[in-house]
Amino acid sequence: MTKEKKYVIAFFSLFFISCLFFFDVVRIDMEDKSRLFPVYESGQPAEMGTIEEKLGTVQVALCSSSKLGTKAVKAHGLIMLRKQADNMGGNGIIEVTTDYGPHKDIDENCEYGVFVSGNAVVFSE
Repeated sequence: MTKEKKYVIAFFSLFFISCLFFFDVVRIDMEDKSRLFPVYESGQPAEMGTIEEKLGTVQVALCSSSKLGTKAVKAHGLIMLRKQADNMGGNGIIEVTTDYGPHKDIDENCEYGVFVSGNAVVFSE
């Protein structure tokens, strides 16, 4: 088989595979399936429902590569807190606080550490 025929076969094979993805024959599901429930930051006034049960503290420590990235890292930290609270059986998080800088759970070489914590709760429906 000549080199040119190999290129043609490789091109059409890749074209066929890309068509499968384009027309949703093959689907890669990348959606976040985590439940969306309320998160209340500490110190911010909010109207929240009645708390039936306080489940415990949820926390996560992450490292950002830049100062601008700390907002995105905080948003990701809140998603991780939601998942932790959901695993505990909660449907909300209250008293969320965010600390920036060094933390004992983050590598000491991390310049832009983000530590997010809160309390998982069960709100009455």
